[in-house]
Amino acid sequence: MSTIVQSGMLANFWGGMGFDYEFVNSNGHSGGLACMWDPKTYVKDMVAKDDNYLHVSGLLTDGSIRLNIINVYTPQHNQDKRNLWVKIVQLMQSGQGWWLVFGDFNAVRNMGERKNSKFDTVCARDFHNFIDEVSLREYNLKGMKYTYMTNRGGKCKMSRIDRMLVCCNVYKKWPNACARALNRELSDHSPLILSLVDTNFGPKPFRCFDSWLDRPGCVEIITSVLTGNNMEGPSDLNLNNKLKMLRNRLKVWYKACKCNEEEEEKRLRKERDEIERLMEQKDLEESKLWVWSECKKSLEEIELFRSRDIRKKSRVKWAALGDENTGFFHSTVNGRKARNAIPGLQVNGEWVSKPTLVKKEVLRFFRAHFKEECCFCPALLCSGINSIMDRDCDFLTATFSKQEIKDAVFLLWFE
Repeated sequence: MSTIVQSGMLANFWGGMGFDYEFVNSNGHSGGLACMWDPKTYVKDMVAKDDNYLHVSGLLTDGSIRLNIINVYTPQHNQDKRNLWVKIVQLMQSGQGWWLVFGDFNAVRNMGERKNSKFDTVCARDFHNFIDEVSLREYNLKGMKYTYMTNRGGKCKMSRIDRMLVCCNVYKKWPNACARALNRELSDHSPLILSLVDTNFGPKPFRCFDSWLDRPGCVEIITSVLTGNNMEGPSDLNLNNKLKMLRNRLKVWYKACKCNEEEEEKRLRKERDEIERLMEQKDLEESKLWVWSECKKSLEEIELFRSRDIRKKSRVKWAALGDENTGFFHSTVNGRKARNAIPGLQVNGEWVSKPTLVKKEVLRFFRAHFKEECCFCPALLCSGINSIMDRDCDFLTATFSKQEIKDAVFLLWFE
């Protein structure tokens, strides 16, 4: 017996009217899919339905992005699952735009996603093959480890069969998105929520890349800051102040260098394209060919600097840094961002995502973690201890001279 979905039923979930929806009727106690959205944000123009999936395609209100939403309810048997994977693959390969695939997949990706239940190796392999074939990505799940829980035969079985999969474009656009499993209420499945809000936690740590040393002006700035500006006071504070000054100088330099590099790139591309159009019309002089080759060489150098920075950010060495597959490095960088992001924390049973509260909880945790348990420290009585003379003290704390360093190096070399 199938259940007919009515707008009044969905309004209870939405919290009122003012929404658009599509649905697939259930078959007995299983299946049944529904999608709801705000027509002011998302405009539907195509729908495809099946017993096990609901595909809604449309444009975001700005008209620049086509978003495809596939709501899935996967059958139990492996052969039926394979048939469903084939249908979704064909659907995605024949369509365009960005993709969001979510729902009950009735499959897990590894043994750790099941507890007290049987792990099907064949099913997991087929599920992995489907995800790889359509190049879908998944955010780390927050809140709960398992999304489904049932009590059968006096044993509580848990698994992660509900998930949200996104295409690479969504993953690149929002690497800091948060996928979270909420508390179970009336269902044995946990509701999933995907938040694409980019929370601002303040300034990011300053990082220096080795490619900067090959850009003009970087070495001169480092030398001028570290060798000049002699300050009075403790050496550690002087070093700290110099590093702050160096960071500020490098920020200003890199911003100007990047602007100049972008302008130079536009000029070189324009000049190269003009010469190539002339090549199609007539044979060029040797001077013009030399200019064309220099433009290509300069553009390759600019691209090399960018690829070096991307490789540095990804922290991955690919073929001894010889492969220029920048798409792979960009994907790796976004993956690191997604894994390392802290979109929120569970504090006293409540999900907290406000940056100030998250920072406060992190500070509280580490302050308690490194708190000294011993409240009493023994005092050392150092009376009567022999001390060195002031002359010997000055000798030990004096800076090394160039002659001393030279003698020590030569002594090690000849030994």
